[in-house]
Amino acid sequence: MEKKVLGKGLEALIPKKISESQEEFAYLSLEKISPNEYQPRKKIEKKELEELSRSIKEKGLLQPIVVRKKGEEKFEIVVGERRYQAAKLLKMEKIPAIIRDVDDKNAFLLALVENLQRKDLNPIEEAEAFQKLINDFQLTQEETGRIVGKDKTSISNTLRLLKLPEEIKQALREGKISRSQARTILGIEDEKEQKELFTQVIREKLPVQEIEIRVKRKSKKRPLKDPFVARMEEKLQEILGTKVRISNRRNNRGKIIIDYYDLKDLERITNKIYG
Repeated sequence: MEKKVLGKGLEALIPKKISESQEEFAYLSLEKISPNEYQPRKKIEKKELEELSRSIKEKGLLQPIVVRKKGEEKFEIVVGERRYQAAKLLKMEKIPAIIRDVDDKNAFLLALVENLQRKDLNPIEEAEAFQKLINDFQLTQEETGRIVGKDKTSISNTLRLLKLPEEIKQALREGKISRSQARTILGIEDEKEQKELFTQVIREKLPVQEIEIRVKRKSKKRPLKDPFVARMEEKLQEILGTKVRISNRRNNRGKIIIDYYDLKDLERITNKIYG
């Protein structure tokens, strides 16, 4: 099977020392291996593991996992979390592994690349992974897009999912609503109204087209934003790489609200402002 080629910027982040000449192959005891704490994928379904276990039992483990050393005779998974978990399920004693010398950031990046290639991440896991790339590597959305093979708009739209209320994010994680449905709900800024619309989506099994109609219906009730203010919002969002809202009163005084996802993102935005 031909692998999907990710962005050309990937090699700029992974040092050249991570090459085949730096690799070591070994059969490692499962007891000496621990999961990757930087694994972007938070949950592996039991059914998926059972299917993989059956395949390994019938055909063997066709591809070794990738690990890195973590102390004396201890290893941490870089790539191959599912294969490792399936091997544990089969009570295998040893597993074929490639040992690489990678740091924390590149361990995360390699795990992210594998999951993106396999399309294993749910939309929220993907958004959290992109946010970690931006925070830890100090990248812009455009640079992140080049690395993972997506355009800036796709990165921005995915990151916006993190602004949803927790119950809607959880529904996305569990596959109860689609990425498109969630993005359409984001057309409403008020959190209470988002939750109300989400309840309708679940209860009435609303398709995206109907959600769009209800979002537009709510939007018509609000006054149109001044074009100048709208342009300034867009410009600030592009510079800061996050959602920005400007509230402008009749006397042309107001406030600017800047969203951030975590403390690292806050630090990144602050550094952007101070230049």
